[in-house]
Amino acid sequence: MSFTAVWPIENEHDADAADEMTVGAPEDVDTLLTRLAGPGAGPAVIEHQDRELITDTEGLLGAPGTTKIPDHDVAAAVYQGFGYLTYADPDHDYSTLQGDPASPEYRSEYVDYPAGAGVPVEVLAAALKEFLATAQRPTSVRWQAA
Repeated sequence: MSFTAVWPIENEHDADAADEMTVGAPEDVDTLLTRLAGPGAGPAVIEHQDRELITDTEGLLGAPGTTKIPDHDVAAAVYQGFGYLTYADPDHDYSTLQGDPASPEYRSEYVDYPAGAGVPVEVLAAALKEFLATAQRPTSVRWQAA
């Protein structure tokens, strides 16, 4: 099993700067989180390769009904020493982690995490390793409506 992560990189000389990584082993998750903690890294959109694609009936990526899109919406970030994760799929409404009340709010261009949604990076790593292995919403963490 594997997933692909794509994230923006804040760069004053390149408005389109981004990075990408395919994660195929648990140790790759640790590498990904190190990269997401790097300067300018934004939240990563994560697509698990072993989940089905669904028809884009809303026309998010072209004419309605002509494109296949992932059946899940997952994003992960590392910000000020905390790990953040959002998740949605056909069986689960959009949600974020129940985290440390001291974790700060994190807002980005395309995903926002409320204050209190951050967890230790090791907890985020365990959740992403579970997602890698199961292709399902991690059960090792607690969720809340986003």
